[in-house]
Amino acid sequence: MKHFFTLLSLVVIITTANATIRKVTCQNTPAHFLPLTINAMCGDTVRWTWVAGVHVVGPISTTDIPSGAAMWNGQIDVSHHTFDYVVTIAGTYHYDCHPATPHGENATIVVSSTTDVQQYNVLNNLSFYPNPSNGKFQFFIDPSQVTQNCKVEIYNLQGKIIYQSKITNVKSDIDLSQQESGVYLVKFYREQAILTKKIVIE
Repeated sequence: MKHFFTLLSLVVIITTANATIRKVTCQNTPAHFLPLTINAMCGDTVRWTWVAGVHVVGPISTTDIPSGAAMWNGQIDVSHHTFDYVVTIAGTYHYDCHPATPHGENATIVVSSTTDVQQYNVLNNLSFYPNPSNGKFQFFIDPSQVTQNCKVEIYNLQGKIIYQSKITNVKSDIDLSQQESGVYLVKFYREQAILTKKIVIE
């Protein structure tokens, strides 16, 4: 029981819903990306939205992003209007309009770590147990935190959503045993708040 509550003593980040998605428009003029530099924090989603032209958004090489961050290539054109990437590691990300044949049309994402914002202990609010696990988790939430709009989403480090569900019970079983070993990002949505934490599959 002592070990159980130690695992429950997790720190998450609480942000407003509007602060979670960082938007970049993709066009031809006056620049391929607006804004050219954006600030974000770990757990935020960067969303590129098509306005004009054809773009393949991504870093040229691994040296353009923080160590451990996932590479990405997002097609943005008249048939692909948006592309999302979840930033999970603090640092500076440089990306180009066409990383395979760079044009010098580069832009920047500056990501702050979770320790740069106010943190909250949510011992009685939200937890995944055990963590790390073999992919099978139990999700617990304090009954006072459950509302009609509660939901949970889980992303891999490539920013792909691998699990989502509305929350109706204070305890739920989540089976991710078919996923690869590694770190995953959990987003818990409650009204206008978003709680973000990491889980590990061994």
